[in-house]
Amino acid sequence: MRQRGFTMIEAMITITILGLLLLLAMPAFIEFAANAKVRNVTESLLNGLRQAQLEAVKRNTNVKFRMTADGWEVRDPDDESDKGKLHSEIVFEKSSANPPKVSTEPVGSTEVTFSGLGRVLEKNPPSPPGTDPIAKIKVDPADKVGTRSLGVAISALGGNVKMCDADAKFTYSGSVDPLACPYPW
Repeated sequence: MRQRGFTMIEAMITITILGLLLLLAMPAFIEFAANAKVRNVTESLLNGLRQAQLEAVKRNTNVKFRMTADGWEVRDPDDESDKGKLHSEIVFEKSSANPPKVSTEPVGSTEVTFSGLGRVLEKNPPSPPGTDPIAKIKVDPADKVGTRSLGVAISALGGNVKMCDADAKFTYSGSVDPLACPYPW
């Protein structure tokens, strides 16, 4: 009579093959997770900017988008109290290991104000003079684990807000890649 089950050698070979497959798949999974974090943060910032723009048009008044230490907020620029906060979202969880690196241009700029027509104001009122609005946001993977950097371009002329691939090739005559950021990036 034949016995059912696995022999110890069959079980060891199966476990070894599974271990090798996991070992081979781990770098791709780590890169995928890092790229997903970059994409999530970029999409959240893009959604916040669009929400501020929409709120400005809806109210027919100035509305400010502000990046905070843990995310972003949309607020009435004339009311710095909690009542002035219209929307907010936490993007960077404190428990999150290796959050993506976010940089803005002009360097250190954290706000952009939209007019009632949905256009970007040249300066952020009532902030001190010289506070230029955010023109670009670049989100890089933490510790260069991921392969993609994404950006958000904010056009001062028409108020366009676009998510783009910060590393895509762009020429002055036209973009080689439709996902490329506007010139100059």
